Amino acid sequence: MRVMAIGAHPDDIEMYCSGTLCACRARGDEVVMACVTNGDKGAVNMTTQELSEIRRRETSASAELLGAELMFLGLPDGELFVCPEH
Repeated sequence: MRVMAIGAHPDDIEMYCSGTLCACRARGDEVVMACVTNGDKGAVNMTTQELSEIRRRETSASAELLGAELMFLGLPDGELFVCPEH
């Protein structure tokens, strides 16, 4: 089976479903992690670029440990909006 976990921010997938993804890998499933935003908001002591790079490295390391394929959509953090149907 192919399993995809989608998280809004880098580290969401690891924090909320890493146990489930480990169980999926243990039974032989192919695991894909998709991170929607670049995680560039939330720090006051570094630039958005620095924060984004750190979070990308952390998520990449997590995916490697899991043996998961990793996809980054790279959208700016905090700038996603839902457009209601008209």
